Amino acid sequence: MIDFHTFESVTLEDVAEYGRAKKHHTYPAGTSTLQISATRGQLGYLYEPSEVATKDVAIIPSAGINSRYFNIVLHKNIDEFMRKYATGINIKENEVGKFPIQLHNIETQKAIVRIFDFMDREENSIQQDIDNLSNLKKNLLSNMLI
Repeated sequence: MIDFHTFESVTLEDVAEYGRAKKHHTYPAGTSTLQISATRGQLGYLYEPSEVATKDVAIIPSAGINSRYFNIVLHKNIDEFMRKYATGINIKENEVGKFPIQLHNIETQKAIVRIFDFMDREENSIQQDIDNLSNLKKNLLSNMLI
């Protein structure tokens, strides 16, 4: 049953494997990344298997947790985490495990991901429309001045 109001509050170390990214190591799709060196809390997500920069921590959620949902929760909580654990421009690797995570049931996780995916598609569609209109404007203006 989808229920946005019921969740378990845990820490990242309870529900994910994490560690500083290794050079030339390929991480699986669904891995989240958190930059810990010279950072302002930049987060990433691997849509396909690839390498991760060594200034990042690779975070792989446990089985039974939707990896996209997990990344959405990381984005939701990054400001709170940075205020509490950032030391200057860096984050200590061992502090990453204290990242707060709200864990909904799997049906709710999937529903949240569907909502965010829909919003991403809408945003991309609108951006494409803006780009097309900008190109049209440039072409019309350049033809007027000839």
